[in-house]
Amino acid sequence: MSQPFVRVTNAWQHFWFDPQETSTLAIFRIAFGLVAIGWTATLGPNLSAFYGPDGIVPHQLPDGPGAWGILDIWHGWVAVVVLFVVTLTAAAALTVGMFSRFAAVLVWIGIVSFEHRNSLVSNSGDGLVRNLAFFCMLAPSGESLSIDRLLKTRERFWEFPARAPWALRLIQLQISIGYLTAVWDKSGNALWRAGTAVSYSLRIQDIHRFATPSFVTHSVIVTELFTYGTLATELSLAILIWNKTLRPWILPMGVLLHLSIDFWVLVGFFSYAMFCGYLAFTPPETASRSILATRDRLRRIRGGRPVAGPASGAPVQLARPNYPASTPESRRPQE
Repeated sequence: MSQPFVRVTNAWQHFWFDPQETSTLAIFRIAFGLVAIGWTATLGPNLSAFYGPDGIVPHQLPDGPGAWGILDIWHGWVAVVVLFVVTLTAAAALTVGMFSRFAAVLVWIGIVSFEHRNSLVSNSGDGLVRNLAFFCMLAPSGESLSIDRLLKTRERFWEFPARAPWALRLIQLQISIGYLTAVWDKSGNALWRAGTAVSYSLRIQDIHRFATPSFVTHSVIVTELFTYGTLATELSLAILIWNKTLRPWILPMGVLLHLSIDFWVLVGFFSYAMFCGYLAFTPPETASRSILATRDRLRRIRGGRPVAGPASGAPVQLARPNYPASTPESRRPQE
């Protein structure tokens, strides 16, 4: 077997299946759970108008092949209310890590059902929330920092069992490919190539959070800077986010980009869902240290004594899966 093939195989194995601490997944689960709570709660004020049988869309609209949902099977106002309550409750359970896998399944089903019930009020941000819910459903997100963990082994709550990261990699790929697709689509649009796209988007009054100053929308230099700057930032995020050295410099650019978009334009939960995806790129050792440091800081604030365990600044020795002695650990992930 050739050396290049062996290196590629080992790299593939390491990327998808070599176990790593689940602290990163725990942080992602909590952040995404909060987003899912917010996403579901905002449906409440318009629940009847958007999804009820007497609303603007009395029946589920055709939404392409494979479109399905609970509300396409179970009709009526009771079904809408039950689905809303179940989705909101499941999002809260996912946040605290109670029956994490099952809660993620219910959240995903709820989001899919509402989106397909009335696609006229959905946007790309809703689609991203749906996709992240699906990946969270596949991931062992309740292995750390969760009620599931507390009930399973209270004395080892502050450890982060190692699991295969393949589901986490799917989340990371979603973010990277999403940016790459956005750049590809925009590069085929004449307004983006001409450097005027941002000026047009900031003049669509229906989606504005605040009125945009005229010196922004009517300045050729400013609009070209914003338009081409957006393309450059998204392309950098799509590619350079995989470089551990450049990632700490690239991610703040993405945060600034999405905060500025969310400040001026009503884009729903798109920016917040992207920030959850950013958390998936946190190195496990960094996530572990941050969690333990936060734990110790909160205990000092409460006047308590730090719990027994690794110091916040020290390397963290975490529990590893118990594999058969004859099998290399890195080749036998539990997830």
